This record gives sequence, structure tokens and C-alpha cells, in this order.
Amino acid sequence: EQVKDAAKKLHGTWNKLKHLIRLHADRVVAARVKGLVNQGAVLEKRLDAVLAKAKEKGIEVDVSAEESQFSGKIALAKEKYSQAQAKISESLDLRAKGEPADSDKIKSLMNNAEEFLKEARDAIKEAHEILKTIVKKIKEAVPDANLSEETEVEVAEESPESAASMVTNATTATNTSATAQA
Repeated sequence: EQVKDAAKKLHGTWNKLKHLIRLHADRVVAARVKGLVNQGAVLEKRLDAVLAKAKEKGIEVDVSAEESQFSGKIALAKEKYSQAQAKISESLDLRAKGEPADSDKIKSLMNNAEEFLKEARDAIKEAHEILKTIVKKIKEAVPDANLSEETEVEVAEESPESAASMVTNATTATNTSATAQA
């Protein structure tokens, strides 16, 4: 009888904690997706810089359609990440209240957040494929183009806690396509 009672208590405790574990695991996934989204924004700025340098040298590279598709995918990824972050924050708020009736709502919110994160990752993957096409066209037009040179770009980042805009400097010295694959 004591073992059965202890097993019931343990089972009940596990059911309460497994949602919390999932919630924190999704926060880790969201942080990784945020890193990918930020990396996409940096690559977008670097692409603009490379195209500007090519234009200064009088070299025309027709990648405007691909560039707008790439920017669109990056914007979509940012939007989906923001939606996922909102769902995760709402889940955390409900979890902090600790009402048992909120358990199903937390599950629903986390499922929505996971779907938004998946959509953000998919948009980043599509943007990567578009970027590979752009890099290929640039290399065909300018065979001696140095796409791996250091380029300093500024990306405005909105903090989810304060919702204030911050400017961060991101300097990267790796090949554009290799960085996009990471």
C-alpha cells in the first residue's frame, strides 16, 4: 500500500514536471532559432555590402529577385520567431500562476510555439538555399570576388524582456555560404 501511494505521488509529480521540462526545452530551441534568425539578418546586411561593392566597381549582378526572396524569408523567420516567443512567454506566465486548470492551455501554447519555431527554421532553410543561388551568381559574375572578407554590419535587435531596440555589432570573417550553413 505504501509503495502504491508513493508511486501515485511520484506519477503525479512527474506529470506536473514533464510540462515544465518541455517548456524549458522549447526555450532552448527558441534561443537557437533566434541565433539563426540573427545570423540571417547579418548575412542579409553582408549581402547588401557585397552587392554595393560590386556596383561601385561597375559590375552588375542581377540578383534582385533572389535578394528580395531572401529578405522575405528572413523577415518571415523573424515574424515566426516573435510569435513563438510570445507563446512561450504566455506559457511561462501561466506556469508561474500554477493553476492546475492551465495545464491544457500551456500544452496548447507550447504546441503552437513549436509550430512557429518549425516554420521559422523552415524559412531560414529556404533563405539558405536562395543565398547559395545568389553566391553562385555573384561568383559567376565576379570570379575574384572575396566573399569571405571581414564586413562589419549593424543589426537592430529587439529584446523580448524590455522590447527596446539595441544595436549590436556583428563582425564575421567566415565564408558567406559556410556561415549560412551553420
